[in-house]
Amino acid sequence: MTAREGRGGVVRATPPEARAALEELRNDTTAAPLDPELELAAGFTHFDTTSSEDNLLTVLLARDDIHLLASQTLVRVKSREDKRTYLGVVVRGPFAEPNAVPANSTMAIGVVTHGKKLTYTFDYHGRAEVELLGEEVEGTLKPPRFRPRPQSPVFVLDDKESERVLGVGGDLCLGVVVGYERMEARLNARDKSVLPRHTGIIGTTGGGKSTTVATLIHRAQAEGIATVIFDVEGEYTHVDEPTDHVAMLEALKRRGQRPQGVRDLHLHHLTGRSSRNPRHKNLHRFALNFSSLSPYALAEILDMSDAQQERFLKAYDVTKLLLEDFKIFPISEQERQQALDVDELSTGYPRMTIQHVLDVVSAYIYSLSDEGRAEARPRPRASSRRREPLLEALEGLDAPAPEEASPPPGNALTLYSDFKSNPGMVMRRVMAQSSRHEISWKALASKLHRLRRLNIFDVGSAPGVAYNSMLAPGRVSVIDLSDTDSPQLNNLVIADILRGLQEAQEARYEKANNQDQAVTPVLIIIEEAHEFLSASRISQMPVLFEQVARIAKRGRKRWLGLVFVTQLPQHLPNEVLGLLNNFIIHKMTDSSVISRMQRTVGSIDESLWNRVTRLAPGQALVSFSNFARPLMVAVDPAPVKRLLVD
Repeated sequence: MTAREGRGGVVRATPPEARAALEELRNDTTAAPLDPELELAAGFTHFDTTSSEDNLLTVLLARDDIHLLASQTLVRVKSREDKRTYLGVVVRGPFAEPNAVPANSTMAIGVVTHGKKLTYTFDYHGRAEVELLGEEVEGTLKPPRFRPRPQSPVFVLDDKESERVLGVGGDLCLGVVVGYERMEARLNARDKSVLPRHTGIIGTTGGGKSTTVATLIHRAQAEGIATVIFDVEGEYTHVDEPTDHVAMLEALKRRGQRPQGVRDLHLHHLTGRSSRNPRHKNLHRFALNFSSLSPYALAEILDMSDAQQERFLKAYDVTKLLLEDFKIFPISEQERQQALDVDELSTGYPRMTIQHVLDVVSAYIYSLSDEGRAEARPRPRASSRRREPLLEALEGLDAPAPEEASPPPGNALTLYSDFKSNPGMVMRRVMAQSSRHEISWKALASKLHRLRRLNIFDVGSAPGVAYNSMLAPGRVSVIDLSDTDSPQLNNLVIADILRGLQEAQEARYEKANNQDQAVTPVLIIIEEAHEFLSASRISQMPVLFEQVARIAKRGRKRWLGLVFVTQLPQHLPNEVLGLLNNFIIHKMTDSSVISRMQRTVGSIDESLWNRVTRLAPGQALVSFSNFARPLMVAVDPAPVKRLLVD
């Protein structure tokens, strides 16, 4: 090549030594003919240096082939020298580097910055970093013991083989794998390593979490999965309608999809609270049963002090005795066995209501009052035979007051449950397990009264939660908590319904197993998970966490998967993150949060973590147990209507 004047610049001659080497290669008649397979190679492995890392290769490629090794592209490396074959993935690059001089040289910088005046003279090549996934041995992928030799050809896998290697096949589509035009990130809804495992959907506000949840709801319903969503904002109360969001409609059009609502949507809201879709045809109000709540979990959720919890559990035990005294429960041998089998760390005592417990607490407060003490003191009697003074006082409580008697004082013992028919029996049980510290009893009574005034327990006109109907195939059940305005109340509802769903699914699983049939998979989505199980609460709520952990562990076998959704993963304790196997991670900007998640989710390589701060809305790092490696995915737009939340 000779020097000549270029348009608006200068073209420099190829160095003489380079021309001589090329001429020698051209005239070498002994060179072996080109292997046709090499024509298909995208590039070749470079020599290693002192800074080379295990499982990481440098691949060099010609200028015209740079487009072949896009980020996340799967490749096969054939190390011809030792006859080994490897699979890898592009994790950095492709980068463009000049051939003749270093990219950071003064000359290279000069010709680029003066692009308006000079014609660019340096030809360039591509460089990409490839991470080895493993060595191919007899059709299987094994951890690599060696590295490919230098100048090993690198071939791009086609989409079909890439799907097989990555394990992204299935009917449930999450979106498109970044770096591929047509490859979709798909899950097999009936694969036990996928949905019965538990998932975290994480990212800052505006990163696309809610759209991902809405898309997941739609896809799960289409696969016949029973889906339950704890919706604290009411975002998903209209998912049976197609989306009308302009940007979402345009995104659906680009994907060749159409707006579409889910079928068989049912909305559930607490009695006395409203729904964000109050005119929905399948609207169900429900009340909670106090008897289904673990007394220990309830004490934690109500943030009782140690003294209050001690008195609450004492009152709870006395209430159990009184339920039998009043022939409420148990009243048969079968019920007596049921009472013995109750595990109060996971559930409550049958037939017990909050008013029963409040009556017992009131009896304790009354026994410590001046009036209660006065009634317990000895009274003079006409008979010379003295009776036991406390028993005499209690019998006075049993007897109805004569009509002409003056009304009882305002602070007299007043009962409201079934126990009101025999106050003396209540007082005898209370005095048999006496207690002191009236202030703690009153503080406990105040918390229980506030709980009762919520009017969510044992409301006769409102049914309980119909768990079996929620678990019907393809049913989408939204627990609308948008009108509660109380994290404590939300936690009560979530804890109780989670336990009920687990028990119902266990019964269905056992029945299906006995009949050699498949049980319907269940997906439970908990929005604002950091409010339910925050790091600040977990040390104060060990029983509640144990309930969730038990559901998570037992659910894996029984096709019950949990999905925790949060924009504040830093508030989730390690114990909760440890329950998760799958992650969908949207944009995060806090470096300390990213570092913590990086330690928790060890399967995602550093090159992908480096992109988390720059993810566009809708993009996510997706790590599922069935994928060969984590993937960058453009999550599909939601075809369903989602209410925007301020």
